[in-house]
Amino acid sequence: MLAGLGAVSMTRERAEQIFDEYVSRGKAEKQARAGFVKEVMDTAEKTRKDIENLVSQQVEKTVDKLNLATKKDLARLEGKIDKILAGE
Repeated sequence: MLAGLGAVSMTRERAEQIFDEYVSRGKAEKQARAGFVKEVMDTAEKTRKDIENLVSQQVEKTVDKLNLATKKDLARLEGKIDKILAGE
């Protein structure tokens, strides 16, 4: 998960710096820079979305386990109270 968080914080500038380091070490050709940067940014975005979904799912499970009233539950109760107060 920590690796994913690192990927999420990847910026285009940092991806370009990494690629430039690869070029200077002879591990990549300069012409491939745009594709490399796009791939890194796409991977970072996918990782961000995956982490966001995972956190959202965990929060939902935790709230469900706590058995807390939802907005829907409160709205239903408000409707019943309104009917009682109206004399229905």
